[in-house]
Amino acid sequence: MRPQRRSGVDGRPLNFTVRPHVILLRLTLPLALAVWSLHSGPVAAQALGAATQAVLAAEDQRFDAMVRGDTAALRSLLADGLTYTHSDGAQQSKAEFLQTIGSGALRYQSIKPEGRVVRLRGDVGVVTGRSAMHVTVGGEVHAFTIQYLAVYQHRSGQWQLLAWQSTRLP
Repeated sequence: MRPQRRSGVDGRPLNFTVRPHVILLRLTLPLALAVWSLHSGPVAAQALGAATQAVLAAEDQRFDAMVRGDTAALRSLLADGLTYTHSDGAQQSKAEFLQTIGSGALRYQSIKPEGRVVRLRGDVGVVTGRSAMHVTVGGEVHAFTIQYLAVYQHRSGQWQLLAWQSTRLP
């Protein structure tokens, strides 16, 4: 079969050639992808579900370690390049955050997350949610609710917190 030359509305030839094999590919590729997704869907969904659960498990472990003031556990749950932005806008590195927790300057009494949604993109997991917080800062107890964004990165076989941003809700 020979490629056909097409002409435009005004009768002049267009600058492309229609090739039957390209048309066939354009028609069959979507069908092939649909069949593949039906065939691999449950496996992909299971893997996605497992990764989502792993991110949430890492977050729960981190929250638990924060409440216990366990800097040794936090050291492995936090990425070296961590940027931790508190609800008052103060930013800390991993070392600064660990020092604040270790010194007792900031004590988390309880952290109760809810409405969490995880979005995965390769080795990055983004969690959005809300949390009821009870903290002690400078001897004063504060109770409030935050909306937060947490970014996790999968490294060395585990999910680590890379960035945290929270906003205090009224």
